[in-house]
Amino acid sequence: MNDLREEYEAIRRGVAIFDFSTAGKLQLRGQNAVKFLNGLVSNDVNSLKAGGGLLAAFPNLQGKLVALCRIYQTGAYLLLELDAINRQKIFANLSRFVPAGEFFVSDLSDQYALFSLVGPHSSALIEALTGRQIATNAPYEISERQLGEISVIVTEHRRLGVPGYDLFVPADSAPHAWDALLSLGKEHGARPAGEAAFEIARIEAGIPREGLDAGENYIILESELNDAVSYTKGCYLGQEVIARIHWRGQPAKRLRGLLIDADQPPPHGTQLYASDGKKAGEVTSSTRSIALDAFIALAYVHRYYLTPGTEFALKADQQDSGRARLVELPFFPIIG
Repeated sequence: MNDLREEYEAIRRGVAIFDFSTAGKLQLRGQNAVKFLNGLVSNDVNSLKAGGGLLAAFPNLQGKLVALCRIYQTGAYLLLELDAINRQKIFANLSRFVPAGEFFVSDLSDQYALFSLVGPHSSALIEALTGRQIATNAPYEISERQLGEISVIVTEHRRLGVPGYDLFVPADSAPHAWDALLSLGKEHGARPAGEAAFEIARIEAGIPREGLDAGENYIILESELNDAVSYTKGCYLGQEVIARIHWRGQPAKRLRGLLIDADQPPPHGTQLYASDGKKAGEVTSSTRSIALDAFIALAYVHRYYLTPGTEFALKADQQDSGRARLVELPFFPIIG
């Protein structure tokens, strides 16, 4: 538990270093790459200038989430970073359109390691590593920098709602880069951190995780992924459903936070029942919050029960398992 708390404290007060090298990393290049990708994702790729980036979703025809990705415009090509669970699926989907368009797609996933720096001192550590100041700290900004003799790609990415940066490092240089991060990082309160600390901070920040809190069972707007959607761009797959919900109403359910009164965090799939006896939603992920010293959860809640303070009975396998109270997200204030 001491190691977990120290990793968590690095996220909140120093720099936590995560190894996300299994993430998917795809390259799109060619004169039609931007136009092609813009027709498949929910955000406006056409608006990106060199050095910029954005969050986007690949929806299906029903507006549900197939995959999330970060799209970066380097000026020479588009770099897509996505969850490892979606790497092969999205690469295969993009590849089947290549013969019909003037663009090319390459899977760079095994060619680059991906180290993520998360915490209030992450920008200072990046500057110490590369000898260059962070100029604008714009969301999803991308630049190429030198880490000694190693050329690395640095992107702004607030994975946990706090300042953070991703480093794309050539795979053969990854061990040296990791050692440099740990060595220079000591001055900035940096330490390696693992999935347990990441999950606590993620749920505290109210950020959905693909395959758990977001995916093909949920419309993008139900998952509160509003930053991944443009309402002014041209047509894309699933746009009609998403636009209709945005302009004419609200989703049938929405991702919300719950404070839990129970003996343990409720497992995925635990049902929520309102005071009128009706099923009102279900839990998707939960943890013990270190910041609040309490059990918390993310859950999809029916639109009729979204008022903060609404209380629910928890049922797992048809057995009563505790109580829950709906609260606004995030649980822990976003920093910076």
